[in-house]
Amino acid sequence: MSDEVERAIGEPDPHNGEGPTLRNPLSIRSVTLSAILVLLVLYTMHFAASLILPITVAMLLNLLLSPICRFMVTALRIPLIASALVIMLGVTATMAAAVYTLAAPAAEWAETLPYELRRLEYKLSWVKEPIKKVQETREQVDRITNVKGDGGEQTEEQSGSGPSVSLVDAVLTETSELLYGVSVMLILLFFLLSSGDAFLNKMVQVMPTLTDKKRVVETARDIQRHVSMYLGTITLINIAIGLVVALAMYLLGMPNPLLWGALLTVLNYIPYLGPLVCIAIVGLVSLLTFDTPVQILLPPAVILAVNIVEGQFLTPILAGRRLALSPVAVFLSLVVLGWIWGTIGVLIAVPMLVTTRLVCEHIESLNPIATFLRRH
Repeated sequence: MSDEVERAIGEPDPHNGEGPTLRNPLSIRSVTLSAILVLLVLYTMHFAASLILPITVAMLLNLLLSPICRFMVTALRIPLIASALVIMLGVTATMAAAVYTLAAPAAEWAETLPYELRRLEYKLSWVKEPIKKVQETREQVDRITNVKGDGGEQTEEQSGSGPSVSLVDAVLTETSELLYGVSVMLILLFFLLSSGDAFLNKMVQVMPTLTDKKRVVETARDIQRHVSMYLGTITLINIAIGLVVALAMYLLGMPNPLLWGALLTVLNYIPYLGPLVCIAIVGLVSLLTFDTPVQILLPPAVILAVNIVEGQFLTPILAGRRLALSPVAVFLSLVVLGWIWGTIGVLIAVPMLVTTRLVCEHIESLNPIATFLRRH
């Protein structure tokens, strides 16, 4: 071990002689304060999700769509505000078309879900029988040993937990919050696109030296270029494999093939977990639809094969290995953002992680964070 490393670690404690100790007690306080700050930020993101989440999604979409807006201004000579308005309307139309196309099959499945669950229970009766026998054995043991006692049962009045919330009120509340978030996101996206480089120009103006001004411009352009290329490439890959899966499901005779292709397109933004969830859902639907083992196994097997090809070949070649992320960092980001923002947080976890890594790579004091986020 070099002298510099030994000095960084510290010197042995003369009182106990048990090896090196921290020389600067303020470092412990600094780490503690940093941990408290991180917890405060996480809780703020959680409790202010209705405000912060639309802003975050709008900023990610701005990074994705700003090159298109710039191309429309420079190459097509369309005014900046008109270009931003066209892109914002295009995003709105795409979202509306997706909802319109997928709403009918999703509603159909929701209506038939109770009947399909009963069919699934019947088909899986061979699995249910051993579990039922184990439960009966446990109940017999409980009766013999009198584990429950005399007061084990509760009356309906005792077990009640108060008045239940109306389902209609809950649906209306969720719908209003969703419409509010989407409206904020679209309006903010329009303002971000229409402002162009206004924010970057203000940052350049406040920089003291010419070198700092150039560094700010180069850093901003590099981050925007790489994030836009990554998000655009991943989006195109997900759409392509979604179309392939939809065609395969149609050829295999699966009901509502577009629904399963769209499901994989969305869930593929979630590494590792998303494709597994899609395979499980399609496997259950295949079990309800077909009777022979080969027919049942083919649809989930096709999705598994498509995902293997995408993960091992398409994404590394097209998106590049430069932005490869640590699996630990990816999993933690999915867990944390899933807790903070739910399903939307899980979907945007990896794009946010890529953006964070690129920002940290261009800021010298944050380079250690980028090192931990890299795969190698």
